[in-house]
Amino acid sequence: MTIFFIIAVALLLPYRFIIRRANRQLIFMQRFTASQVSADKASIIIAARNEETHIGPCLESLLAQDFPREQMEIIVVDDQSVDQTAAVVSSYADRGIRLISLGKDEAFGKKAAIARGIAAATHGIIITTDADCSYSNKWINTLLCFREKMDAVFVAAPVQFRKEINLLDRFQSLDFMALQGITAAGVSGKYLNMCNGANLLYTKEAFLQVRGFEGIDHIASGDDMLLMEKIDRAFPGGVAYCFSEDAIVVTEPAASWAAFIQQRIRWSSKAKNYTSFFTKAVLLLVYLLNAAVVSLLLAGIFDFQLLKYGLLLTLMKTIVELPFMIRIARFFNKSALIAWFIPIQPLHALYTIVAGTFGLFSKYRWKGREVG
Repeated sequence: MTIFFIIAVALLLPYRFIIRRANRQLIFMQRFTASQVSADKASIIIAARNEETHIGPCLESLLAQDFPREQMEIIVVDDQSVDQTAAVVSSYADRGIRLISLGKDEAFGKKAAIARGIAAATHGIIITTDADCSYSNKWINTLLCFREKMDAVFVAAPVQFRKEINLLDRFQSLDFMALQGITAAGVSGKYLNMCNGANLLYTKEAFLQVRGFEGIDHIASGDDMLLMEKIDRAFPGGVAYCFSEDAIVVTEPAASWAAFIQQRIRWSSKAKNYTSFFTKAVLLLVYLLNAAVVSLLLAGIFDFQLLKYGLLLTLMKTIVELPFMIRIARFFNKSALIAWFIPIQPLHALYTIVAGTFGLFSKYRWKGREVG
C-alpha cells in the first residue's frame, strides 16, 4: 500500500499542473462588460419537458431583459411533457412567446427539441438555455456584444445554482463551481472544450454547417459539449468564453441526493464520446486520483496507517485545489461556501467515482424517461 500511495502522489503532480494552470488563467482573465446595446438579433431556444413550475418564472425573466424586444424571439419547444408545461407557455402567446410541441410520433429528447427550435428560428444567432433558469436583465445583450467583440461563432458562459439552503445545495454548488471554473479557464486558454447547455450562444450558420447534432444524435446527452467539439473543429479559434457577471445564468440544483447522482451520471455518460484526447485524459486523471483517495480511506477502516495515507492524500489534493476554488467562488459571489470545501472532500471523491463509473456503463432516468 505504500507503493499505492506513491502512485497516488504521482497522479497528483499532473493534476496540480492542470489546476495551477487553470488558476493562472483565471487571474489574467478580464471580466467583460457590454458598453453599448448590440444591433444583433437573437433567437432564444428553450427545450422544456415537465417544467410547469419553472417555465413561467423563466419566461418572465427573459421578458424583463434590457434589450429591444424586436431584436429577440423566444421559442419554447415542448418535449412531449406530461404536465401543464405547454399550457403555461401558451398563456404567454400574447406576449410574443412561440410554442412548438414535439408530436408523439416525432423524434424526442433535448437535442431533437433544440434542433426543431433552431429550424423555426428567424434570427441568425441562437441562444440556448433551460426552462428552470433566470437571468440578469443584461444577459442577452452581454452575450451578443461579447460575441461581436470576439468574432466568435460559439460562446460558452457561466452558470450557477441558486442560494444554498442545506448540505446537498452546498455540495452541489461547490462541485458545480469547480466545473465552471475549469470551463472558464479551459475555453479561454484554448486547451479544453467544456460548457453547459443552460448558457450557450452559437450562430445558426455554424450549427447548420456542422450538420447540427448529426453523428451525436443517438447519444442521450451532449447537446452542449459534443456540439461544441464539432463547431470547434469546423471553426478553429471561433469558440470563446464570456467571463462576465452579467452573463451568469442561475439554475435550479437537484432536489434530492438521488436526483443529483442521476444528473451527474447523465453528465458523465457523454464522456466516452468526446473526441479530444486531452479532455479524456484529464477526466481519467481526475477519476483515478479520486479513486485513490476513496480506496485509501476505506482501507483505513482496517489499517490506521492506510487511513493516515488517505487523509494525507486528501489534504494534499485540497491544498492544490483551494486557491483555484477561492478565486472562482469570488467570481460567483459565493465565498462563504469555501468553509465547506474541506469537510466535503471525502464525499466528493466518492461521488466522483460513483458518477464516473455508472455514467460509462449504466442507464439513467431523466424527466420520466430511461435513457443512456
